[in-house]
Amino acid sequence: MSGLLIGILNMSLSASFIALIVILIRPALRKAPKIYSYALWAVVFFRLVCPFSIQLPMSAVPVQPQTIPHDIIFSQNPSIQSGVPAVDHAVNTAIEKSLPPVSPINSANPVQIALEIGSYLWLAGIFALLLYGLISYLRLKKRVMTAILVSNNVYETDLIKTPFVLGFLHPRIYIPTGLGEKELEYVIAHERTHIRRLDYLIKPLAFLITCAHWFNPIVWVSYALMARDMELSADERVMKRYDSDIRGDYSHSLLALSAKKSGLPSPLAFGETGVKARVKNVLHYKKPTFWIRAAATVAVVAISIFLLASRPMEPTLENPSNQGTRPNSLPESASGLSETAYATDYDRVKITFHSENKGFKTADEFETTDTKIVAYIDTTLRTSRTSAQEDDLENNHTNQYTIKLSNEIGGYSCGLYYDTLYDKAYIVKDGGLYETGTDFARYIDSFLENANITVHIDDPDAAALFHAYGWTLDYQLGGINYGLNKIKVLSEFDPGTYYFAYNNELSKDIGLDMNRYATANIDVEIYRIHEPMPQEFHPIENCRGIVVKNGGKIIGAFISAGRHSTFNACSLKGNSFEKVTGQTLYEWLADRIERDSVEKRLSKLQPEQVIEKYFAALDRKDTKTAQYCISKKTLLENLTINIPNDALFNERIGLPLTDANIGTKSSFDNPKFAKILKTERIKEEPDKKTKVFRVTVDLRYNEAWDGINGEQYWDCGMVYESPQTGWKIEWFGH
Repeated sequence: MSGLLIGILNMSLSASFIALIVILIRPALRKAPKIYSYALWAVVFFRLVCPFSIQLPMSAVPVQPQTIPHDIIFSQNPSIQSGVPAVDHAVNTAIEKSLPPVSPINSANPVQIALEIGSYLWLAGIFALLLYGLISYLRLKKRVMTAILVSNNVYETDLIKTPFVLGFLHPRIYIPTGLGEKELEYVIAHERTHIRRLDYLIKPLAFLITCAHWFNPIVWVSYALMARDMELSADERVMKRYDSDIRGDYSHSLLALSAKKSGLPSPLAFGETGVKARVKNVLHYKKPTFWIRAAATVAVVAISIFLLASRPMEPTLENPSNQGTRPNSLPESASGLSETAYATDYDRVKITFHSENKGFKTADEFETTDTKIVAYIDTTLRTSRTSAQEDDLENNHTNQYTIKLSNEIGGYSCGLYYDTLYDKAYIVKDGGLYETGTDFARYIDSFLENANITVHIDDPDAAALFHAYGWTLDYQLGGINYGLNKIKVLSEFDPGTYYFAYNNELSKDIGLDMNRYATANIDVEIYRIHEPMPQEFHPIENCRGIVVKNGGKIIGAFISAGRHSTFNACSLKGNSFEKVTGQTLYEWLADRIERDSVEKRLSKLQPEQVIEKYFAALDRKDTKTAQYCISKKTLLENLTINIPNDALFNERIGLPLTDANIGTKSSFDNPKFAKILKTERIKEEPDKKTKVFRVTVDLRYNEAWDGINGEQYWDCGMVYESPQTGWKIEWFGH
């Protein structure tokens, strides 16, 4: 909702400047027909509803079309960039003084709170105005129900005092009784002019737009002046039709009708809108010459173009993307900066890993000549000047690296210590120890883990999208082509379908939706993200940016922690699945599960019976039934466990107690025999939807699993997944 309000505010600010320009221009067009002044208001109201504009080097509009960035609620230092320095300084100073510094990922930004409250107030104002307009229209329609047809589309009644046009699909002209012959002639000519020009639709449409911007007084002034120019131009059109001079008779008709104000809010009332200005305009009216019309046409077209256009946004030095940055990120990563942002005299960097615990690293060394990476690392090493004191760096939780930068002449080396337990990093250089950011340490470490990377990011759209929300793409880890299945309705557990269905909810948080591309081929790009995961996911920090495309168009994007649980993922706004959907996973699943005959049958069983069915399925090597006995939350959670960083998810999930590794081709390579011996309830849970049992089974394997083969016992956690799917196994343990 706040995003919609930000869009309205941006359009309102931009259109306000255009409206002020039109107001200043109107007097210069006083000798031209009023239809030209009337036409200029179309530009104002167009900018009030269109969030986009033509970008030209020259523009009469001083403000930027996106004065308020859409991610301002996630910015550490909320600010605007209107393009008018005085306005920016005044507003940004006020914001800085009134708002405390916040973390946009870890807590609610005061700007977000203000925008949420403002959104509801804005909607309440729109509702009140629309209700008023509807009631007024219905009251007026009721008053003319007994009107009598006197001529073609003209109705007469003694219940009104001024003429007007009423209706949208079939507009009618309503006139009061007792009009003189001349007055009647002019009234009908005037109202038919409105009908021919579709003014009876234009004015209500302008009113609707004004309702959307009800908080802006300049918009109300624009609406009033547009209505006046509408009437003045209609008056001129009537007088232009007559060969004789009718200014005197016409002005007397205006004065006579103005004395009979009905007090009714007529959409297009003849005689109630700026009578004094209309009489004055009628008395001074002269039929325009060809040259006046030609000059006015050229002027209005040129003015409209300059008013519709906007100057291209110029990035600021503090924030090159004109967007807020995440509080715990570096200013930029190597891939996100221009060549000149980080200077270096070196053309090569070599990273060597010295610790024994390699973890997921695939190599002990990494070397590159990529200019941006070399410049970023060199600058970071040279600018790390905060001295540190640390007694013990030789331990099993501190990784050690050597970073060597070189060129044809020579080079230098630094040591890097990354304490993964206490999340600290130090650089050893020039005989001293200096603090550095852990984001930099993770960046260095990532090159030893990710062997096959694409350093240059060829997709500017993906980089720009993530940058807009404060994320930086360091490099591409990999990519796949995939045939997307239907993800709106879920049934039997298919890894890809459930993976994209879950993460599509995260994509929706930024306005993307993959549902409409079901059954289409998609391209998925996987990037390393420079910044860490939001605080709520810590101690997990490393994360990846996932971009989903169809035909080159981005249709999905989200943040994933990779080899950890599938649930360690968030939207580009830093929001978790529960925050985006407003539902727990089980609630979300219940809304979209479509059962087949197997699951329908299992959904009627008690927890003990589901456990029995599971081990019977293991014995029969019945993958489908066994899988249906496991909760979808458990299956979904394991989708990304222990995957390589260049993979998206595990194609096959190993079933519990089968000794099948995640990603294995079959869950039944090792199990030989399975028989349940006893099931007993061992724990009373306060939640009626969870139960714990102790299961004694005879499980035999071709090769003993961790020394276990034969009779054994396991604790089994059961969960009532949903009314559609019933009880499921959520975990086994001791």
